[in-house]
Amino acid sequence: MYGTLFLETAQTGLNGLDLHYWFISGYGNLNHLASPFASAFDVPTIESIVSLVVEFFFAYRIWILSTKKAWWLCLLICLVRASASTAAKSQLLNGIFPYSSL
Repeated sequence: MYGTLFLETAQTGLNGLDLHYWFISGYGNLNHLASPFASAFDVPTIESIVSLVVEFFFAYRIWILSTKKAWWLCLLICLVRASASTAAKSQLLNGIFPYSSL
């Protein structure tokens, strides 16, 4: 829980850094608004990690509350969430390195 709090606090700080870059240091310069600065990295990465942790926790709670009978549902939730996290990572890499073979 503290790790999620730390990640969300870090993302809030990075969002503040983006706002400073776009609206304070780049005041009057429209090219600054077209540049993603840190948001191209922090939003997909931190959001995918936080949602992965939260959904794994909910899958764990379903498993415990069902007296360990709904393991197949928990496995399905974890697999769907892991594939979504992989999709977010590929979007991140395509956004930062659009012509890379990563």
